[in-house]
Parts: sequence; structure tokens; C-alpha cells
Amino acid sequence: MRPSAPQNPQRLQISRRLGLVACVPFLLIALQSIARGAALELYETGAPDLGTASAGRAAMAVDASTVAANPAGMTLLDRTQLMAAAGVLLPMTNFDVAPETTTKGGGGGNAGVIFPLGSFFFAYKLSERLWLGMGSYSDFGLSANYGSSWAGRYYVNRISLITSKVNPNIAYALNQWLSIGVGFSFEVGRETYKTQINNVLPRAGDGSWTFESWDEGFAGNAGVLIRPVSKLKLGLTYQSPVFFKFGFQPFFKNLGPGLAALGRKIGGSQVNIPEEQPQQVMLSALYNVLPRWSVMGNVGWQNWSAFGEIPVGISARNQRTLEANLHFSDTCQIAIGQQYRIADRWLWSAGFAYDSSSVSKTNRIAILPVDRQLRYGTGIQYEVNENVTVGAAYELMDAGPAPFSNDRGPLAGTLQGHYSTNYLNFLAFNVAWKF
Repeated sequence: MRPSAPQNPQRLQISRRLGLVACVPFLLIALQSIARGAALELYETGAPDLGTASAGRAAMAVDASTVAANPAGMTLLDRTQLMAAAGVLLPMTNFDVAPETTTKGGGGGNAGVIFPLGSFFFAYKLSERLWLGMGSYSDFGLSANYGSSWAGRYYVNRISLITSKVNPNIAYALNQWLSIGVGFSFEVGRETYKTQINNVLPRAGDGSWTFESWDEGFAGNAGVLIRPVSKLKLGLTYQSPVFFKFGFQPFFKNLGPGLAALGRKIGGSQVNIPEEQPQQVMLSALYNVLPRWSVMGNVGWQNWSAFGEIPVGISARNQRTLEANLHFSDTCQIAIGQQYRIADRWLWSAGFAYDSSSVSKTNRIAILPVDRQLRYGTGIQYEVNENVTVGAAYELMDAGPAPFSNDRGPLAGTLQGHYSTNYLNFLAFNVAWKF
């Protein structure tokens, strides 16, 4: 009778590899949240309201960028306008590894990826009461690259979501104090993701798996602008959710002998991940305290709890759908700002905004380092003549320390830490023409 094979280190390695097979569906579920880990709902389109940290954006209605902020505001413009903006996002994202982390590696350095900003807004006056508008911009996305030697490389290595939308609108002034506007948007998104895979055997090094996917989505928006008195403007806007369905086949590289079969099986599967940009509501107010000085503010709501319910479809030999709950909560925003005309042609802006966190420390995971956000903005605009205005604005976003503690088994290990610096610097220039 042949003796049974010894059940020792080799059997243990096989067991661990089979453990990875068992956890792959849960990794696929986690991919739904990758875009959110790499993306934020952004108010920063490069328009002049960057200088107020978005405070008052739904009530300002002073240039063509109101097409995106509140289409009803077009009815308060004196004539047809065109605005273009360009700038850059400079992130400073540094992760501090806690002692409880079990994987060797560093903090990944500055994981932020420089991101260009660009937008275009056009408001066309059809009549005294009727306006048409068009905006082209991005208000959702971000990128991070931690490198292949950081301590969390088995959780995520590189993530990115880049979006761009076109948003036509129409607005009508019902009377002198009430205007309405509606529109729809077509948005294109590109999502990419890469993570390392622990091959267990040191001589095999790390493997990796990546995906890239494109999709498009549609959404609607609406706005109301009220002027109960000459010094006060109130704006209320709604933006519907944008639904993407990213589909891809995972690409594996440099898998060890025990994982190669898994790579061939999973690599041939089609994974469909729904991605939702949350719906949101914003109420803004602007009050002219003095002829040269105005104050403004926002309160807002975003439906992040809907994002937490995740159906992930896997089309392979046995097609199935997996469900997960990431325990997200709806968020709120509060913003306050001011604008002061320091000279006849110069307008100075400043503002502050607070957005609550959509996930608690207990439920936060490495691919979702979402925390509360603090925004500090300032800007300047100069009227070159009666037809042309140029401006510049800067905003610092403090995205919070986002501490978390994750343990995903022996292959990925334990990852704990927080972000010692987690800042986004927005710098933009804009120019407006009146016709």
C-alpha cells in the first residue's frame, strides 16, 4: 500500500492558493469600489466658482458657467456668452504604514497623479426669456499610483477613473423673479485598475492583474432660480445619477505555477461592474450686503448610500451575480463664501466648504480611502473691457487622513495606516467673452 503524501509546507502552499480562488469573487466585488477609491464628486470645473470653493455656485448666475452650476441662471445674463477654462490638479497623497501591517514595503511615495483640467461653457440668448446652453467638462474622477513596492500592493497598485461629459440645457424666465432650466448629459468614462498578486514562493516574485474598460452613461439635471428681492438670489439644482456598466476580462501576468490555471480560468471570464455617480441636490443663496460686497453659501446632499449596494455579474461557464454592501452613507455639504469688488475692474473671491465622509473608519477599505473633505478657495477676476473678462482661481482640498485597517487573509496580509498628507491643489485660468 502506497504511503499517503506528507501534508506539510507544500500542501499548505496549495491550500493558500486555493484560498485565493475562493476569495476571487470577493475581489471582483471590491472592484466596484475601485473607481470611487480613485474618484471624487468634483465641483472643480475650472470656472470662477473655484475661487469660492463652490459656495453660491447654484445662485451666482453671472457668466456662462451657470450652464453647469444651474441652467436657470442663464436667464439673468445680459447677452450671449462663451467661457473657456484650463488648469491642473496637483495631488499630494502620502500613506503612512502602521506597525501592524504584515507585508513588507513602503508608503508608496506621492501616489497622486497630475491631472489636467479643462471646460467649455456656452449660453445663447434666443429671446428675452428663452436661453440655450451647452457645457463640456468633467466633475467626477481622479487617479492614484502607489507603485509596485508599497505595503498595500496586494490590495491595489494603480487605480484611475477619467470621465468627460457634454451637457446641453434650456432655460426659461417665467417672470422677473422666477426662472427654470433643464438639461441632460452624455458622459464617457474610462476605468483602469492594477494590483499585485502574492505568488507565495519568493523566487517567483509578484504576479499582477489589470483591467481597462470604457463605458458611457446618460443623466438629467434641473434648476430653479428665485429672486424674491433685488439683493437676494436663491438657486436649487438637482442632478440625477449616472449609471456606467464597465465590462472587462482580467489580464494576469507572471503568475506562479500554482496560480497559472486560475489565471487562465478567471482571465477568460467577462466581469460586469455597475458604477454609479451619485445623484445630488444643492441649494445656494447669494446676498448683496453692500454694492461692492456679496456673501453666499450652499447646503447640499449626495446619495452615496445607493452606491453601497453592488451587483457584480460574472459571465463564465456558470454565469452568476454577486451582491455586496459597502455600508456607505449619504453625505452633506456646507459652504460659505464672499466676493468683493476691490476696484471697478477687479473682483476678489474666497470661500470654504465641508463635505462629510461617505464611509466610517470601521468600513473603510484600502481601495476606498474616502474621508471628509475641506475646501479652501480664492480667486481674482479682471474685466479687460465690456466684452472680455479673465480670471484665475486656486483651491486646496484637504481630503482627510482616511485611516483604515484591512485584513484579507495570508496572501494579501494585513494593511493598516492613514494618509499623513492627502491634499488636492486645483489651479485654473478662465476667460469669458460676451457677444
